[in-house]
Amino acid sequence: MITRFASLSGRLLVAFAFLFTVTACGGGGGGGGSFVPDQNGSDSYFLAVSLVDANGNATNSVATGAPTTVQVKVTKNGKNGKAVADAVVNIDTTAGTILPASGTALTDTSGIATFRIQVDADTKGAGTITAEADSDTGTFTGTLNFQIGSSGLRLGYLDANDNFIDNEINIQPGTLLASQAIAQLSLVVLNEDGELETGSQSVTFDSGCLASGQATLEPANPVTTGDGKISASYVAAGCSGNDQITASLIGSTAQAFGTVTVASAQANGFTFVDAEPTTIVLRGTGGGPDRVESSTVTFLVVDSNNAPLRGVEVDFTLTTYVGGLSLSPATAISDSDGMVKTNVLSGDIPTVVRVIASASAGDGSGQVVSTVSDVLTVSTGLPDQNSISLGVEGSFVVEDGFTVNGVSRTLTVTMADSFNNPVPNGTAAVFTTEYGTIDPSCQTGVSNGERASGTPGPGECSVVWTSGAPRYPTLTGTEYVRTIFSPGYNCPSLNNSSGPCPDDLGYTRGGRSTVIVEGVGNESFVDRNGNGIMDEAEKDLFANLSEAWRDDNEDGIYNPATNTCKGDGADSRQCIAGQEETFTDFNSNGKFDKNNNPAIFNGLQCPPEGDGVWCSRELVNVRSSTVLILSDPSNWYIDLYLGANPVSGTTWSKGPYTVYISDQYNNKPPAGSTVEIAASGDCEIVFPSENTDVNNTTAPGAYSVDLQTGGEGTSGTLEITLTPTDSAPYTKSFNCIAKPIETVCDDGSIVVSPNVCPPTP
Repeated sequence: MITRFASLSGRLLVAFAFLFTVTACGGGGGGGGSFVPDQNGSDSYFLAVSLVDANGNATNSVATGAPTTVQVKVTKNGKNGKAVADAVVNIDTTAGTILPASGTALTDTSGIATFRIQVDADTKGAGTITAEADSDTGTFTGTLNFQIGSSGLRLGYLDANDNFIDNEINIQPGTLLASQAIAQLSLVVLNEDGELETGSQSVTFDSGCLASGQATLEPANPVTTGDGKISASYVAAGCSGNDQITASLIGSTAQAFGTVTVASAQANGFTFVDAEPTTIVLRGTGGGPDRVESSTVTFLVVDSNNAPLRGVEVDFTLTTYVGGLSLSPATAISDSDGMVKTNVLSGDIPTVVRVIASASAGDGSGQVVSTVSDVLTVSTGLPDQNSISLGVEGSFVVEDGFTVNGVSRTLTVTMADSFNNPVPNGTAAVFTTEYGTIDPSCQTGVSNGERASGTPGPGECSVVWTSGAPRYPTLTGTEYVRTIFSPGYNCPSLNNSSGPCPDDLGYTRGGRSTVIVEGVGNESFVDRNGNGIMDEAEKDLFANLSEAWRDDNEDGIYNPATNTCKGDGADSRQCIAGQEETFTDFNSNGKFDKNNNPAIFNGLQCPPEGDGVWCSRELVNVRSSTVLILSDPSNWYIDLYLGANPVSGTTWSKGPYTVYISDQYNNKPPAGSTVEIAASGDCEIVFPSENTDVNNTTAPGAYSVDLQTGGEGTSGTLEITLTPTDSAPYTKSFNCIAKPIETVCDDGSIVVSPNVCPPTP
């Protein structure tokens, strides 16, 4: 039980008892100290620890590479007591180095012992200084917590020409801010070399309006960066007039300043309503209702009572015009509902942008009130290679797929652009399959394939694959298809000439159908400076793509185009298994192109000045693939091995054993199938302790289960049962030998069960 209140006399009694149980030590943080009066009347010490910067000002931070003075003041019987001279003070720190190295000094006539503390450039975070001094009543301590910062870090912003403006906050809009409106605060942190500081740094913003709650900050203090760029939204929430803002870099003396001037409640106000859509595609790449190159941005103009205000002339500007971004109209008049609109038109470069709306204040002051819209994204609107993936609903293994027509799987493609935002609705995806049938296409967010029901979500759509002919290569039929009984069977892991194998049996694998999905998009590159385009300095930071092909033999090579498969090696199993692979002739030149002569980035993030120089604005086929496995359930095969050798059963004295299960093409059972192992007689299953479920994977090779048996007494049989997800169970039996029971007979002889002792004479 927790008692939240007590009587006055009870609280005094507790406090009195506490004074007589505290040990004689100091403590505290942030420059504090403490003392405990000695019961014999002797003096006690109080230690106050403080930091002093180079200008003699108190501070709570220690800059890297710049030693800072530590002062420990010792007084008698409390903070305001008499100074103690010639007291021996010892200090230590959890971060940095104390000078002198001994960490010991005497107090002067003012009771102050002086030290120095320094931290190296690799030290980050915070630390604690602990000081101690002895008197005849015991040892007394004082502590101080401090922040570590770099002395070389600078705070400011970059102007439109990338010139660094030191100690200033970039505030947008820079005009009078409407009541209840938003201003954008931007800063950068530079290191000693004048480059963006990439280490984690935090900045706090302080102002009178923020302190009083009449303005808010989003995100809230402290604002953290990992790339040297700081951005926060200042929301006017009741204050007016000039609000001086101070930005302070935590752990450093660096600061920046700026002033927001907020219109009074009598002035006109703005409210951002919406932008439709919030993402637009690059100029010249639009098409259809979901790939538009402009966005309509709407604001609401209100009077001091927040009532809609008509007839107000509003000017619009953009926070950036990079790549030819523009807006139209640049000026508009609010309608009877107070609404005013402009259109943002995309340029040639992916970026983010805001619209600034401004109008003359309604209080007769002649000042201008402004606000900004939410962020608009200008994107390629196209998928890039590392943002396309193909998923399968349910098991990769299609039960009965080799013998039954019409067994289906739903496949879903997900596509995103280089910012990993879902591609616009209506982006087309095209499918082909090696075996069976598949819907030819779908459109993200608009329509699934012909046989897939429902409406897909943004950036994705689904098709249906169905089992049916073909199930073998067209040119060679079953001639080269590997089975676990094929002549020349070779399982590297096992000493056997047939049966399930944990390894890949090699080309041509039976019942494995490669499915590929393709779309039109960009190659992927590493945008080191985060500006959304491939700069010349990034020209080698991309993954080059050849034309897309369906990789039937899963070797990562388009075999028909290789010299090996055209020459003497054309009769190899690898080439034969890949001879029916097909490619997409994206440039319609009648041949498979590796696009490596030269290998340059292809995509709309190639800037116009780089097109044909260090990159290309031509598009490519982005692609993803998976494998569906057609299960042949006509007979499952279960074998038992001890190490690499096949066995007919288990014995208590050996093991562990391994069970291997596959169909005739060495394919695993469908995911979710269960394997049950049971023993009769006195034979026991040591492990597995319960039924095991087959995992979901496209990896070639048989499924395996480790097994150990034991038990003492009568031997029996071992039954291993596979229960597929939709088929009848299949069981195979093996011997199981339990440990014999030994009996000492009356005549001293030992017999082993099932033998019995001879009768007593």
